Amino acid sequence: QSIKFAGFVESEFKTKSALKSRGVKEAGFLVLWKTAMPGVLVETGFLSNEGDRKTLSKDSGQAVMAHAIFNAVKKYKTAVTSK
Repeated sequence: QSIKFAGFVESEFKTKSALKSRGVKEAGFLVLWKTAMPGVLVETGFLSNEGDRKTLSKDSGQAVMAHAIFNAVKKYKTAVTSK
């Protein structure tokens, strides 16, 4: 379920953000271990990258990313509850 949810987040980022997509990957992070619900870590960009830093340092850039995550949650919930 986490990969499915991450796919929704990735899709929203691709359509709403100009930042480069780095795909969805699985990893065994301790903060996601033994969670009772789907969980993802979201990297919106890298502050060491000048383009990412410029986008993420603006309120508008942060709002785009927040809305993309929010929309992904809504789409995931709709997909899961419509079964």
